[in-house]
Amino acid sequence: MVRKRNYSAILMLILLVMLAGCSSDITDNSVTADEEQEPVHPVEIAEITSGTLSSDLVLSGHVMAGSHMAVLPMLTGEIKAVHVKNGDTVQRGDTLFELDATDADLNIAQARAGLEAAQASLTSAKNMRDQSVKQAEMQLEQAKNTQKMISNAESSSDVDLSEVPEELQGVFGSLLGGNMPTEQDKQQAQAAVKQAEIAVEQAKSTDQIKAAEASVKQAEISVDMAQQQKTHAVIKAPMSGQVTGLDTNVGEMASPQAPLLQIVQMDSPVVEVNVNESQLVNLSEGQDVVVHIRSFNQTYEGKITYISLLPAEQSRSYPVEIELTNPDDNLRVGMLAEVSIETGGDHEQIVAPVNAVIEQNNETFVYVTTDGTSVESRDVTINGETAEWFGIESGLQEGEYVIVRGSHQLYDGALINIRNDINPSFGNQQDDEIEQEDEVADEKNETSNEDMNEEETNENAEGSSTKGD
Repeated sequence: MVRKRNYSAILMLILLVMLAGCSSDITDNSVTADEEQEPVHPVEIAEITSGTLSSDLVLSGHVMAGSHMAVLPMLTGEIKAVHVKNGDTVQRGDTLFELDATDADLNIAQARAGLEAAQASLTSAKNMRDQSVKQAEMQLEQAKNTQKMISNAESSSDVDLSEVPEELQGVFGSLLGGNMPTEQDKQQAQAAVKQAEIAVEQAKSTDQIKAAEASVKQAEISVDMAQQQKTHAVIKAPMSGQVTGLDTNVGEMASPQAPLLQIVQMDSPVVEVNVNESQLVNLSEGQDVVVHIRSFNQTYEGKITYISLLPAEQSRSYPVEIELTNPDDNLRVGMLAEVSIETGGDHEQIVAPVNAVIEQNNETFVYVTTDGTSVESRDVTINGETAEWFGIESGLQEGEYVIVRGSHQLYDGALINIRNDINPSFGNQQDDEIEQEDEVADEKNETSNEDMNEEETNENAEGSSTKGD
């Protein structure tokens, strides 16, 4: 009996050691599994549906004045009078400001004095020319007469010295005292005539008169400029419109570097939008559009009047101007505008939210979940887009679920935790898995209990047999 009890004790000891070893292995395996468990990413999903993807363009822009102009003074001076205020409507040519014109008056007086001096110089030059011409012509006439007398003289008595010029009287005196005039004497007389002719031509020259006339012209221009400067002392409206941006008072100094006010014309306001290259094919000048101003919920009709040939340097987008055909007084410069442009071509197709589509490394793909616990990466082909939706040509089917938030950390096969479980079947699948795990655990527990009960029965049977012995 003692041996049987010892034998039973040894068996129990061995069984406890085996159970402890199994428990240690299970614990180690559990720790290792916890350490290697992949992270679970919180996400939100959306169901893929089919619908009509409108190809109409909706663009954002802002209201601009049909025309506006800053009013700058043309000269520096003190402001003597201001004739308008902000909000006034003015017509082209209306007087806006008056500047101190004292300096302008002085400039006019100085310019007129210069003109008078130039005119006097011109008159003097003309008089001197006339006198020089007369004197030169007189000397020429005398030289010609002398030459004629020498040529026709046959004796000394034929020469009248009173008619001979003073510079030739010495020659004639020597001639009369001697023989008759020689050929050399005749050549000298002829040379005197040519010299007198040259003097006449020089006297008739108008170079000095032309210089004097140029001075007069310059002085006249100076007077005109001075008078024009004085007209700039009265600042007038360069265009019709409404006065805005006026912040100038009497007594302040006006300068050409600082605008005094702006005139804005809102009779024909325009809306400016910027479009990218792919959107240009849907636009044309003269095309009708609809403009919505959200600030006061008003819709206007418009027409595209200008499409830029050059893109903006920084944004690389093309400016487009839209003229409103039915403006009203509610519009203000800078208001945000939403422009709707019909392009046609609407059709039924598979659509996916814009947030679901990822474009990376020249690839376009989405993350799809079929079980609610993990995702797979799937390439898609885009066919059209709006501000909220992409048209899907291939890669997705209606009824599938894609990740719309939290996709930036995902990868193919990543585990997920859905925060907006819009598919009840995902939750049922998880419940089914949990129930299946519980059933397996229950079966294991029942099997373990049966084994232990069987061992206890065997031990009791052995104990009864021992007592019988």
